[in-house]
Amino acid sequence: MYLYSKYQKLNNICIAFNSKNVSFYNVKPIPEADQWSHQFGRKDRYCIKIANNFGTRQGAYELVYRLYSEKGYADRNDSGMWLSLYNLLPNTTTLVVLRESEVVGTLTVVFDGPFGLPGDGLYKEKIDLLRKAGRKPAEIISLGVADEGRRSSHDILVKLFNYVYLVSRYLKGAKDFVITVNPHHVAYYRRTLLFEEWGPEQAYEKVGGAPAVLLRLNLGIPDKAVAEPHVKDLRQRTHYRFFHTTEQELRILPNLEKQINPMSEEEFHYFVMRKTDLWDHASPLEKSYLSRYYFTALMGMRTSDLRGGKRVSINL
Repeated sequence: MYLYSKYQKLNNICIAFNSKNVSFYNVKPIPEADQWSHQFGRKDRYCIKIANNFGTRQGAYELVYRLYSEKGYADRNDSGMWLSLYNLLPNTTTLVVLRESEVVGTLTVVFDGPFGLPGDGLYKEKIDLLRKAGRKPAEIISLGVADEGRRSSHDILVKLFNYVYLVSRYLKGAKDFVITVNPHHVAYYRRTLLFEEWGPEQAYEKVGGAPAVLLRLNLGIPDKAVAEPHVKDLRQRTHYRFFHTTEQELRILPNLEKQINPMSEEEFHYFVMRKTDLWDHASPLEKSYLSRYYFTALMGMRTSDLRGGKRVSINL
């Protein structure tokens, strides 16, 4: 069920929408070979989609690990991937930008739930203020863009934020974004996307103790920038001037919803048991919750471990 709350005046269009009657100056025809990807950039060099299979997920995790390692945020690990238990949650959504088959940009959005949000480790009191106000926050994590040149990297970053806004606001009902960023990047987020500082600078152990600041974006801001083009101050001085129009969103949202595909049991087994030690460090509550979705994979792990003479707690 689409959350077209800002399109109440367009309900008839949502119900009986004919794309032939609408001009989409920034949305190209989608190739049959990859009908759910959306092309953009010079000569349609890139496409953006939701990571919904093994290849795109692995590509996203590997890109973030490589970029974070180069910056000193990630310790070396044998998996060559950057992911956490939050990536396993059914609602967590990862977006990827592909150049041919290579992932060159990605970000992940985590929606509030039984695990809370990654930022709770440092900023729970601040994020709780949003929860108590009924704001339904979502957190952007694992953002990475390969060095594609200044113009292309800008286009990739803008497209990622445009699409994570669409997924979060209209498919998942989020009302705010939070994100932890290096203090050097705060001015960029404030200027281009109108984030506000929401939590003080702290050392973030997850990224090697690097300093971090919590930012927050009320998603009513991009709502207004997109739905009210006459608000020139919002559009012309920010990245929102590059976001899709209301008419384009009506076409894109159904495609995005069809792309959503939670991690399979086979993928869970590979990413959590074969390649990383995430399961070993999960709490009993986390194991119990994830067992609901990956029961078969966990039973396979228990059988394998028993045959090997190991004891393992899976808290089913």
